Amino acid sequence: MSPHRFSANGAMPADYHLHTVDSCDSDASMTSMCARAVELGLAEIAFTEHYDLNPYDQCPGFYQPARFFERLEAARAAFGPQGLTIRAGVELGEPHLYRSAHRATLDAWPYDFVLGSLHWCGPNNVFDPDYYAARSPAEAFAPYFAELAGMIRGGGFEILAHVDVIKRTGFDVYGRFDTREWEDLYRPVWQACIETGIAVEINTGGYRRRVSEPHPALAALRWYREMGGELLTLGSDAHRPDHIAYRFGDALALARAAGFERVCTFERRRVAGWVVL
Repeated sequence: MSPHRFSANGAMPADYHLHTVDSCDSDASMTSMCARAVELGLAEIAFTEHYDLNPYDQCPGFYQPARFFERLEAARAAFGPQGLTIRAGVELGEPHLYRSAHRATLDAWPYDFVLGSLHWCGPNNVFDPDYYAARSPAEAFAPYFAELAGMIRGGGFEILAHVDVIKRTGFDVYGRFDTREWEDLYRPVWQACIETGIAVEINTGGYRRRVSEPHPALAALRWYREMGGELLTLGSDAHRPDHIAYRFGDALALARAAGFERVCTFERRRVAGWVVL
């Protein structure tokens, strides 16, 4: 591992956004993901499988927590002795809309943190090109960010995942996305995160798409920091082993450029520690 990919104290920040066969859009085993994490020198990762309940989603109801935790404990037994801490996470789709069903699962199982994601804007899937083709950029982006702020204020999760995931398909359709043009949409989202104590994720998955930038880009991350934002995590959104910690060196540089000096870790749904950048 190249030295520039580590933080100032020699530690690689945890990758807090990984998917395996317990998400219907991945065929990666926990074993293969853990082996890759050890190879890369990570000390901590988290599996955050999709828990989606929208009946129009890709595979609603696919996630089974008992099956997930059985595999997780086996991975911990195998890779814990190798120095890998494995956190139990979950990615809730639209937590503000399915609060009761989600709460029953979260109360029943020992999660270390929960990601909150918005993949739908009202009845529209944000990965559907038709949503953008029928609208101007402002008509597409404004409702998404407004619903995102409402989702955050509804709570029920610890980390906001890929804040501007809408720019992935938006860029594909419109041919551009400049964060600086949408400052008035981002700031209410950041304010909601700050007031509710919800952390923000730097999601490097955007680097692997045509938009070729993380979620969020530097300008938006600077706004979050300037407004008083402190809680930050990193996630690759990997669905296969070779994407674990993808471009984390760039993510660390981004965090530093935005004014951050550390990122946080979670355990039992509380901030458990910090990694100095």
